[in-house]
Amino acid sequence: MNKKLLCIGALTLAIGACSSNKAPTSGSNDPYANSSNSAANSNSSGYDSGADANVTTSNNDGNNSGSENTLSSNSVYFDTNRYDVDVKYDAVVNYNSDYLANNPSAHVKVEGSTDDVGSVEYNLALGQRRADAVKKSLIAKGANSGQIEATSNGKLVEKFSNADEEGRAQNRRADVTYTKKAPVGYYLNSNGLPAIK
Repeated sequence: MNKKLLCIGALTLAIGACSSNKAPTSGSNDPYANSSNSAANSNSSGYDSGADANVTTSNNDGNNSGSENTLSSNSVYFDTNRYDVDVKYDAVVNYNSDYLANNPSAHVKVEGSTDDVGSVEYNLALGQRRADAVKKSLIAKGANSGQIEATSNGKLVEKFSNADEEGRAQNRRADVTYTKKAPVGYYLNSNGLPAIK
């Protein structure tokens, strides 16, 4: 009887740890984590390691400045075990939500991905949380929910090598991929990631 209670208690703690959406109390590798512009951080248990990969946006002059007409990446990147959409990706969210709102026949698939740390099941669930978070952000900014499909690749579709931290950071993302009526300049880059010129 005591073993059953102990197992139930351990399982309850494990499930609670996986579903937590609280900011970590220790230092993060994300340089924006302590910024006043940073959204509330979300955290789970100890999987999906490493630092945040940055999206870059550029204006028509090719200068990087922050709120622009052209995206060099149509992805949202995440830090370790996180699935909140940081405000530093507002350009990606705003561009896509505006386009979807103004083009009702356009459709996207938001694909959540992770690095290779942790089990397949854990990473599929984390990838789905990431895709759902981006979908929710797009809807909040004006896109119709019927235009957006949110799916998870977890760690099953590796676009970058997980052999080092840089590759793992690049694998922690959600890609906004157009499946119908893409904007002018939309393309898949050499790594198969969506981008908009």
